[in-house]
Amino acid sequence: MLTFLVIVQVLFSIGLIALTAVTTTKSEQGGSGFGWGTIGGKTSTSIAGLEDQLERVTMYVSVAFLIISSLVGIVGLRS
Repeated sequence: MLTFLVIVQVLFSIGLIALTAVTTTKSEQGGSGFGWGTIGGKTSTSIAGLEDQLERVTMYVSVAFLIISSLVGIVGLRS
C-alpha cells in the first residue's frame, strides 16, 4: 500500500512541476500563455481561457498532492 501511495505521490509531484512550469506569471502577462514569454521579439497569442483552466487544474493537482502526501505520512508511521 505504501509503495502504491509513493508512486502516486511522485506522479502528482511531476504533474505539479509541469503545470507550474507552463503557467505564466504576472510579470509575463501578454506572453505566450505557456511561460515562454516572447519568441523572436514577438509574443504569441494564448488560447482564450487556457490560463484559467491551467490555474484550476494546478489547484486540484496541488490539493491531491497534499492529500496523498498526508496519506503517505500516516501509512508510513503505521508500518
